Amino acid sequence: MFDIERFLEEKLNPVFRAHYALWVYWWPMWRSFSGRRILQKWEECNLVQEGQTFLDYGCGTGDFTIPAARKVSRQGKVYALDYFPRQLEIVAARSARAGLANIETIHSASKTGLPDESVDVIWMCDVLHEIKERRAVLKELHRVLKRDGILAIHDGMGERTLDYTADLFSLIVKEEKFLRFAKISLPEIAAAANGR
Repeated sequence: MFDIERFLEEKLNPVFRAHYALWVYWWPMWRSFSGRRILQKWEECNLVQEGQTFLDYGCGTGDFTIPAARKVSRQGKVYALDYFPRQLEIVAARSARAGLANIETIHSASKTGLPDESVDVIWMCDVLHEIKERRAVLKELHRVLKRDGILAIHDGMGERTLDYTADLFSLIVKEEKFLRFAKISLPEIAAAANGR
């Protein structure tokens, strides 16, 4: 079957590259404005706390990685994952300038490489809609999230996000583009599959 998205991506690859280059330089300016409101949401719901392990999935240039690293402090750890190596270089440089030694970058398109149930908070900001294999990525995030952990997503997909999180995460709060989920445990998943 003909895959129009893959065809356009391959044929328009130079356009996609130019778009990415503009995005890398324009996005930080936009995020400095929009990011303030998002960080206020973090504070309102006490999302990030000292000593936590935090995964910024699709970290970009680190606009949320850096504040999370400050918040979790030296007792915590922040993993910054992105598909683009240049983004991770920027994160590393920004964290070095800020004197933060609790950030580790991960270059990946989907797998985190982290141990099972090792992360307290997973943050995805404006990235879920960019992922082709959404369900596979969310299964990976389910694997690494602690039982009492939180998956927080800020994305324009809105209600469509729930199509991909079903049976893995339970929606706690939805405030416009900001959604918080609790992890559904494996026994709960098995019971739901058996119709209980």
